[in-house]
Amino acid sequence: MTGRIGLTEAVAALQEELAEAARAAEGRDLRFPVEGVTLEFQVAVTLDAQAGGKAKFWVLELGADSGYSRETVQTVTLQLGPPVDRDGESVLVSSRPSAERP
Repeated sequence: MTGRIGLTEAVAALQEELAEAARAAEGRDLRFPVEGVTLEFQVAVTLDAQAGGKAKFWVLELGADSGYSRETVQTVTLQLGPPVDRDGESVLVSSRPSAERP
């Protein structure tokens, strides 16, 4: 199956989006603190023989679980705290995407 998105990549993509929103918020009068983030994924669990037999979680697209048996499809919910920068300081996120920046 091609085009698989791992759980790690999905969370990293969210981090990038939040970082972009925080950069867009710099210097704005109105910014929103993020109190936390809840992510819910439908994932398939497979055994990765190339990684020493480790389990691997793949994020599924809506309705795309036909290649996996019901027993291998799980729902994963992640509760993430508010975003912080490298120094552990809270990050404020803009209300507008970067495409709408002046």
